[in-house]
Amino acid sequence: MDKFLNKLMESKWFVRGLALVLALLLYITAYIDQMGPASGAARDNTTTETIEDVPVVLYYDEENFVVTGAPQTVDVIVEGNSSLVKSAKNLRDFTVYLDLTKAEIGTQRVKFQVRDISDKLTVSIKPEAVNVNVQEKVTKEFTVDIQFNKALLEDGYQAEEPVIKPKKVKITGGKDVIDQINYVKAIVERNEVIDRTFTQKASVSVLDQNLNKLNVQVEPAEVEVTIPVKSPQKTVPVVIKQQGTPKEGVSIKNIEPAVREVVLYGRQSTLDKISSIEIPVNVANISGDQELTIPITLGNGITAVTPEAINVKVTTETKETRTIKNVPVNYTGLSNQYALDFLDPDNGQVDIDVIGTPEVLQNINVASFNLTVNAEGLTEGEHELKIQAEGPDSIDWKLKRTTVKVKITAEG
Repeated sequence: MDKFLNKLMESKWFVRGLALVLALLLYITAYIDQMGPASGAARDNTTTETIEDVPVVLYYDEENFVVTGAPQTVDVIVEGNSSLVKSAKNLRDFTVYLDLTKAEIGTQRVKFQVRDISDKLTVSIKPEAVNVNVQEKVTKEFTVDIQFNKALLEDGYQAEEPVIKPKKVKITGGKDVIDQINYVKAIVERNEVIDRTFTQKASVSVLDQNLNKLNVQVEPAEVEVTIPVKSPQKTVPVVIKQQGTPKEGVSIKNIEPAVREVVLYGRQSTLDKISSIEIPVNVANISGDQELTIPITLGNGITAVTPEAINVKVTTETKETRTIKNVPVNYTGLSNQYALDFLDPDNGQVDIDVIGTPEVLQNINVASFNLTVNAEGLTEGEHELKIQAEGPDSIDWKLKRTTVKVKITAEG
């Protein structure tokens, strides 16, 4: 049996005959599929489908005309052999169009057409036709106005003249539509409270006198909008506050700010509570005359300050140390029945080291100090008493010793 089959397969006439049979079967199958409703089997295989939202293509002189009124999509109803209907619905490889290549300016009713679909199918379009308006294409330049909700401004804040980039846009459309333009607005959408200058993109809307949006092309479709926001302001004096201790031997003579006042911006309720602004100047590292730039710190409720920093000039003096000798120690509170004698120091005088600038120290002498000891309640004998001292605040000073030794005796 195998040998017989092998001989058949090797015969060129057998192979040719087999190919002919297969070709006939393929032809018959294709013929049956393409048969119309002539046969009962074909009628039984007929179906109807609605293909929704089929895009509409417009054919017209786009360079010189504008067409309005045409829908973007339509529904297409196809009827016929189920396999062809299914293929059309799934592939959607046909085109629905309006031929306006010979249309005249004005309104006219034009019927939808379809192409690239099997002629074995019955096709209808909903709607069948549409009224379109063909107009001469016009491009004009318009100035953009800004619109935003000023109610969003923080209490006391004001919006100044907006800055728009670009200030003008080009609008293209039918001549009759261009003639209807009353407003070209960029609407700034904001949701949060506005308390400072901001910049953002805004879409351009083109409206007629009844605020209806017009179907036109805008170039550019968005503009950049900057709205300067001016906050409440208050001018307050500058108060210098010295912090830290200068290096040894250095005295701060003066700290002079370059400006005496600054302008604060912020909430009105916050500004009402501020009478001055404190500028801290740390002199811990100051060793001589120096100029410093001190940034101004913003408190809660303050959004800005002018200037943002203050220059201060620090003037210094060199300190020196001197000794004021033989400053007398007086005593108080001693009962009349006793006498007091100093034992150590026996002259009842002490020395004081004073530190200050030469200019100040030249006016410092023994009379600048008042030294006392309290002898109240003391009886006969030797006592060590603490010295109580008073001296000038313009210098630093220190007693060489803080106690004296005295002897109390009865009056004779």
